[in-house]
Order: sequence, then structure tokens, then C-alpha cells
Amino acid sequence: MENIAYVALSLQTVLNRQMQITANNVANMSTAGYKAQGVLFNEELTKAQGEIENNGKLAMVLDHGTFRRVEQGPLQQTGNPLDLALEGSGFFAIETENGTRYARAGNFSLDREGQIVTQSGNAVLSDGGQAITIPQGDTQIMIANDGTISTAESGILGRIGVMRFNDEQKMLENGGGLYDANGEVAIPAENTNVLQFMLEGSNVQPILEMNKMIEIVRNYQQTQRLLQTDHERQRNVISRLTQNVN
Repeated sequence: MENIAYVALSLQTVLNRQMQITANNVANMSTAGYKAQGVLFNEELTKAQGEIENNGKLAMVLDHGTFRRVEQGPLQQTGNPLDLALEGSGFFAIETENGTRYARAGNFSLDREGQIVTQSGNAVLSDGGQAITIPQGDTQIMIANDGTISTAESGILGRIGVMRFNDEQKMLENGGGLYDANGEVAIPAENTNVLQFMLEGSNVQPILEMNKMIEIVRNYQQTQRLLQTDHERQRNVISRLTQNVN
């Protein structure tokens, strides 16, 4: 394969990956607690085909991985007493069948047993790692900024568990807005406020992401034109060589 084709193929592969990430960001711009993702690139230098040692080099683009933007999303007032937003760093601790997972989305509700659960039915954990239950018949649920839960009928019932991590980029997405700590140690988020009657929106910036999609398409088209031009060059060279032979 020609050197130009190697370079163009590496760029198109990365552009395709970047388009997938950007499209996923756009699709989740209304998802509570969603954090926008980006692509990390590496430049890979290799010896050009046909070049002798220490001479020509090719610079190709490699998809090194992804990263999350961890900036706070916009806070939206909902009026629902079990809608909670985190102001500051940290995650809600969630009990799943695969162990404890973590989430920024705080659109919770009560199940039949009175436990506070996520939209998928997973229990929201207290700072002691236990499920939080609201007694039957209690109606006025109050949640303080430190996560303390109480009702007018029963008083203090517990405290929402809010944990932070030294390196959030190492956490793995599990789908459904949940994250696996992936070996990172969970630390109580002391300086994070729990806001009742509110949800944290996605931190996706729609205009920025749409502009990025347009730029990706243009770069892909330019690379495709480069390949077509190089293909025509090769055809012309082969045609001339064939004519000379005949």
C-alpha cells in the first residue's frame, strides 16, 4: 500500500471514531448527569515505505482512547422531592447485582418497599452502604445539603452516600448512567452539596458538538478526495508505463 494511503486510512479511522463519540454526545444532551466525551489522539512516526534507515518518516494518527469532561452540568429545578443534584464533585453510590456502582444522575423514586431507587430499580445507598427506606405513610421527605434524609413523621432516616475519586478518568462506564470505580478508592465527598428538587443536566454543549460533526465530515471528505487524487495519479502512471511497454 502507498504511503499516502496509510496516512489517509489512519486519519479516516480516527475520524470515524470521533464521529461515533460526538454523535453519542448529541444523543445524550438531554440525559441527566451525562458527561460529554472526547477522543485522545497519538501521532505515530514510522519509517516511510521504501526509505532507507534514518531517512523519511511517516506521521500517522492513532486513536489513543477517550476522556470525559467532568465540568458541572446545568442545574434544573423539577419540584420532585426525590430529584437530587450534586453541586460539586462526586457520585451517588448505587447498589447493583454486580456490586456498588456510581452515578451523577439523581432522578430517584420509591419502590414498593419504600426504598429510594434509580430509574432502573437499583437501591441508592447511604453513607454507611445501606439501602435507604422511607416508612410507609411518611409523606414529607426532606433532604439537607449534606444528604441527610428526614421526614416530618419519622425524623432523621439516614444520609445519602456521596463519594468522590482522585482520578475520575479511570472510571469505566457501565451503561445506564452508572460507573465502575475500576480500582479507584471511593472517598466521602465532604464539600459537595446535595440539592433537593433539582437535577443536574448533561454538560454537552449542543452547538459545539454540531460544529464538531460538520468539521469531522469536512475532514473526512478532504481525505477521501486526497485518496481519489492519488488513485488517479497511480492509474495515469500505470497507463503510461503500459503504453511505453507496448
